[in-house]
This record gives sequence, C-alpha cells and structure tokens, in this order.
Amino acid sequence: MTIDRGPWKSYVLLAMMLGIVLAGCAGAPSSSSSSPKSQDDLLTAAGFTSYMAKTPQSLAYLKTLPPQEIVKHNYQGTNRFLVCTDQNSKACYVGDEAAFQRYQNLANQEDIAARKRNVTQERWDPEALQLWADSQWIGR
Repeated sequence: MTIDRGPWKSYVLLAMMLGIVLAGCAGAPSSSSSSPKSQDDLLTAAGFTSYMAKTPQSLAYLKTLPPQEIVKHNYQGTNRFLVCTDQNSKACYVGDEAAFQRYQNLANQEDIAARKRNVTQERWDPEALQLWADSQWIGR
C-alpha cells in the first residue's frame, strides 16, 4: 500500500514560500521612516514656533544669526532658543527649553549634524527678547 504525498508536498511548499514572503515584508523598512527630515520639520515637530520678521530691525537682527545653528538667549534665568534655517529668509524659529530638548532628541534620531542640534552661541540681545515676545503674542 502506497501513500500519495503529492498534494501534501504542494501545501508544505506553498506554506514555506508564504512564510518567506511575509518575513521579507516584515523586515523591510517603511518609506516614511527612512526618509530624512529637514531641520525645519524637526523644529516644528519639537514645538518651535515659526516667526516672520515684521520690521526692518527684526530682519536685520535675524541676519546676524548663524544659519542653521541654534543660538541660546538667557533672559531672567529662562533660556530661549533661536534658529534661522535660511539666512536669506525673513523667518526663524523660536523655542523654549522643552522644545529644545525635544528637538535634540529628534535630531539625534535623525542623525542631524552636531552644529545643527547643539547650541553654538549664547547671547543676550534685546532684539531676541522682542522676537520671543512677538512670537508668543506678548505685547500685542
């Protein structure tokens, strides 16, 4: 008496191929997680506020900031951070300590260059205080 193993082999082979295909799909990175994020995207995701210079004085001040670097301002014991991602733009990003910490975590995950994720300068400029106040709608 012989046992017909033909259909059984086909099912086992089909199950093995399906398992290999599914394992390959599970290991492939998704396109959304592998695409690099820009510094602007990370700053926004971290909670920095976009600020547009409204006066010639504000614009002139923004031009003094190093492009794509973080400048820390300390006012009455509170740290504020300014980042201009494009020196030819009228916009910059302003954030507080919590936004800066979130940005550093995101930048580390995205492997952003150190000069773009760490403070490169510490200043105390009255113009920076006004930018911060304007960005938070204080004094309007």
